[in-house]
Amino acid sequence: MRKRSRARIVYEILYHLAYRGPTTITDLTYVARMPYDRLENLLRELEKKGLISIAYERASKRVSITERGLKSLEDLEKAIKILEKLGLES
Repeated sequence: MRKRSRARIVYEILYHLAYRGPTTITDLTYVARMPYDRLENLLRELEKKGLISIAYERASKRVSITERGLKSLEDLEKAIKILEKLGLES
């Protein structure tokens, strides 16, 4: 199995949030196929960049995509398609 790029992981997270709606970090661990603690660090980075928002509801955190995140998702999709055509991404 080939290692996924960071761009691919971010793409998968943003795609899931865009098409499935807000979800918990635990659900995103399955989407990203990452341990909770590593994913939480990545999500904090994405939140700082304004791509996602994390809302604290009772005992859980709900993650949703922002408008900036939707635009970045489109850009990432284009970039990944170009990399796939060049054979640099699978």
